[in-house]
Amino acid sequence: MDLDPVLLARIQFAFTIIWHIIFPAFTIGLSAYIATLCVIWMRTGKDHYREIARFWTKIFAAAFAMGVVSGIVLSYQFGTNWSRYSGRSRQRGRADDRLRG
Repeated sequence: MDLDPVLLARIQFAFTIIWHIIFPAFTIGLSAYIATLCVIWMRTGKDHYREIARFWTKIFAAAFAMGVVSGIVLSYQFGTNWSRYSGRSRQRGRADDRLRG
């Protein structure tokens, strides 16, 4: 098998996007769970719910940070792997901004 640079770049992008999509999906669901725990804690006054919310908030912060980092990497990969597409979409965005005023 010939290791073509384009193939390697696509494999790297696939690996990054597979891991990246997990983090936003997880943090969106986890934020709703943490909010629910906080509401239950406020209504009942039981510190048990507050402690659980604090525990999951730490995990939320780590997952959010990993999602940001992998998202930054993806933006660079879009720019290098699909530079023509990125250029066209950037030009289209500028034209839309001019039309909006």
